[in-house]
Amino acid sequence: MAASSPDSARALPVTPWALAAIVLFALAAGAPALAQQQEILLEAASSDFDRRGEKLLFRDVRIQQGDIVITAAEAETRDLEFSSGQWEFRGNARIDGPMGSIQADRATIGFSNHQLQSAVAEGAPARFTRTMPGPEARRVDGTANRISYDLREGELSLQGQARLSDGVREASGARLVYRIAEDRLIASADEEGTERVRIIITPPEDGNQDGQDGQDDEAPREPEPTP
Repeated sequence: MAASSPDSARALPVTPWALAAIVLFALAAGAPALAQQQEILLEAASSDFDRRGEKLLFRDVRIQQGDIVITAAEAETRDLEFSSGQWEFRGNARIDGPMGSIQADRATIGFSNHQLQSAVAEGAPARFTRTMPGPEARRVDGTANRISYDLREGELSLQGQARLSDGVREASGARLVYRIAEDRLIASADEEGTERVRIIITPPEDGNQDGQDGQDDEAPREPEPTP
């Protein structure tokens, strides 16, 4: 957003250090209870302040709170203090955290009381990946037109040509709900019944079913005649 006059838009070249200071100052100005909240760090290549539209636009932006990191080519908001507003991310939007990684064309992030609460990612398609912890690492991959993440519930919802796979089982349907901590999947069809739930099981490869290394066992030999 180019600035044309002091009354319309004002360009604000901002360094990462200055952005961090702005955010920390905004948090410090809140209620005393906010001292228990995790700090929010915002870094960007540049920012524009549209005074008339009361909007802030950041480019090449990165926002981090705790172990959750959000990056995108652009971000727009009316609430720099992260008190109770939404942020719109566009262009290679990515959300990384304990739940895994969400990648999309655009994402809407909701904050409440200076705490990240929810995320909605949209794309063609939006993608979700997660490596399950454990002695045998298992990767979960999902795609959908819309992926919603509820941080409080620890629940991921995939809608619109939704698919989720762990390499052995693949589920698809109109809507898939993935409860991350429980590693539990709930699938449902659409109301018209045109996009039914579909599950595909891929049996693991076993090279020892027909002998060693996949080779057939040798046929028994005829006993040699006794001299």
